[in-house]
Amino acid sequence: MPKEILKDKKLLETLVEYQVTLIERLRAEGYENHFSLILIPYPDADETLLKESVMPLLRISDRLFYIDGNIIVLLPGADWNGALKVHETIAQALDIWPIEDCIVEYPTDGKHAHQLIENLYKRLEEINAE
Repeated sequence: MPKEILKDKKLLETLVEYQVTLIERLRAEGYENHFSLILIPYPDADETLLKESVMPLLRISDRLFYIDGNIIVLLPGADWNGALKVHETIAQALDIWPIEDCIVEYPTDGKHAHQLIENLYKRLEEINAE
């Protein structure tokens, strides 16, 4: 389980870019890898609630962010299907199920941090427009 809830957009971008760099280095050594980001709108979340309800659901390698009323989770090593399971589990724990999935996967949905985060927010806009 992660130790803290991160709240800085720049840190999110930095950690995503680090993950991209790490995967590129591993790929050069013959490993295939991916990671995913999920976003769950959850305005006015209480930090205690997130710590008690969401953090225990995550692995030590995952990173939990709460930025602008959105829960964002960086899931190293998780493909889209794995991210969907985490998304559903969090939504159920917060009693906001069912909720449309807002997930991006590297490298399918972007080759660098800015593109991945931009596509994550575009997906949110698509969901809100439906």
